[in-house]
Amino acid sequence: MVGNTSENLIATGLSDVDSALGGGLINGGNLLIAYDKRSMGWALGMRIFKSMIENGAVGVVFNTTLPLSKVELRAKYVGLDIKKEGEKGRLYIIDLFGSKYGIPEERPYVFQIKEWSDDTGIPKLLRTYRMINDQIPTGATVVGLVATVEGLYHEFGRDVMNRIIRASLASFESTALDRPFAIISLLNTEAVAGYVTAWLYSLSDQIIEFISKVEASGLEEMALVSKSLIPGFEPHHYTVKLSKEHFIQLV
Repeated sequence: MVGNTSENLIATGLSDVDSALGGGLINGGNLLIAYDKRSMGWALGMRIFKSMIENGAVGVVFNTTLPLSKVELRAKYVGLDIKKEGEKGRLYIIDLFGSKYGIPEERPYVFQIKEWSDDTGIPKLLRTYRMINDQIPTGATVVGLVATVEGLYHEFGRDVMNRIIRASLASFESTALDRPFAIISLLNTEAVAGYVTAWLYSLSDQIIEFISKVEASGLEEMALVSKSLIPGFEPHHYTVKLSKEHFIQLV
């Protein structure tokens, strides 16, 4: 079961991730997973999300970037069956992308914001948070997955993104105090302006950065655990080799 390694930490169920972060996710905190265009760093966020659901947490996906069929495809990459977990009451989706583009959705675990507008959308979104919170058993750990922050930026603009993030932080503070919770945010840093990345870094309590490079030996990336507001934490990094060498005859 997902549990607290202390009253301020939430275990992810992945011992290597917990160790890298200094003990686990910060209760009430935000883990930002940042990566570049070639990186598979987003998969780590999905993997943590999947592990926590499998260990008893209730997951909430905040979808801003893709149709849900594409989100399900990416979830399956790490072995997460969104349909199965949703039907079991262990996963909910707030589908802002589908809301904006009027994509029909009837599944009971998927929530859309009808007739979205920049003026009325955020109050409706906050009501949706409360509706989902009321459906989750008291005391259950909640893990949120923002997929993705750059989708929020491109689909809704910087100002609306800022308002959504600030309003969401305030709402989580007031509605989730009766339960352990943590948010995992996915960000492709190459898809937003540098000042947006800097602002998100300042808001985050824990950060894992993935930096890829192409060498003669193939595609590699460094996983840099650069921030964790857990006493005693020190930044450190790992090297990951992503590609295997093969040969192909072109002529």
